Amino acid sequence: MHEHKHTILYAEDDSDDLFMVRQAFEKFDSEVTLLHATDGFQTIEQLKQSQIMGTLPCLIILDINMPGMDGRETLVRIKNSDHFKNIPAVLFTTSSSHTDRIFAETWGAGFITKPLVFSELEELAHRFLMLCTSKVSEKA
Repeated sequence: MHEHKHTILYAEDDSDDLFMVRQAFEKFDSEVTLLHATDGFQTIEQLKQSQIMGTLPCLIILDINMPGMDGRETLVRIKNSDHFKNIPAVLFTTSSSHTDRIFAETWGAGFITKPLVFSELEELAHRFLMLCTSKVSEKA
């Protein structure tokens, strides 16, 4: 029996952060496909490709500080798109700025400060997966 694999799109320009998140998702390898983009432009392009293939991600995780198009602008473009606005999104950042938190809330996104401890990152990976699982069960 083939289990449904959830696709999560992670936009992150820092290779160390990407490595840590990939490690945290490793225990869910049979359940999650983690796509990666290094900036907002790649994120939007991957979403367009996923739409063509009929495989939109169940969650978009956006770093705020990326070159080119940052996470804020990417979030605005996603939420202003008829095709992508219903995909849950999370701003995942080192920032603990109240302004960034309010921005995320205004645009209907989650806001999570990157943890310093790997065990907390593993727990976050589980929470991210639960967002996908609850989204799938809502459609059923």
